[in-house]
Amino acid sequence: MKGKLKLISGKRIESPSSQKTRPTSSRVREALINILGNKLIGTSWLDLCSGSGVMACEVLQQGVKRVLAIEKQRETAKICKKNLIDVSNTINSSIHIEVICTELISFLKKGPKNKKIDFVKDCLIPEQKFDYVFLDPPYESGLYELSQELLLSKQWIKESTTLICECSSKTMPRIHNGWKLNKEKFYGNTSLLFLIPNQALNCFDDTDSMH
Repeated sequence: MKGKLKLISGKRIESPSSQKTRPTSSRVREALINILGNKLIGTSWLDLCSGSGVMACEVLQQGVKRVLAIEKQRETAKICKKNLIDVSNTINSSIHIEVICTELISFLKKGPKNKKIDFVKDCLIPEQKFDYVFLDPPYESGLYELSQELLLSKQWIKESTTLICECSSKTMPRIHNGWKLNKEKFYGNTSLLFLIPNQALNCFDDTDSMH
């Protein structure tokens, strides 16, 4: 049986019944929205290991304009898509949402110009890089560091991007040296790491996305 999750706004969305997903708790979601606040308006959000899409639904309600969600479980990806469409139908402005059912690392390796991404085909001036990346893999999966590296090397991000990792407070992932810890927040067993690109080690060509 599918469960229900409640967004901060009070809207209910579906939650997969599978034990394999671990939705971000309402306490952590609220904290994240409080931290990012108005900075989310008009931005793009890459949701990695998105599960039910609950975090992406929250940021859509805060003014994010584009969400790309990656989820490898087929049934869960369907629920994620349904939830994002449900939420987007309550928003008056134009937004772009897309859910791709695929394995995280092989997807990141292809980079943001990947033809599987509809946005790349639709958009006349493709702004393919993301303002925010939310990474919430299974805590023991070992996906954190490789994902951090690929986000940089395959040019998914801008100089100004924030990468938010949700992780276990007991086993904090290593931070790849291409990133710097901007802040960390603890909520019981869950932590949020806010990472920003290490400017000394990365060369950004953001001009290509401006013209």
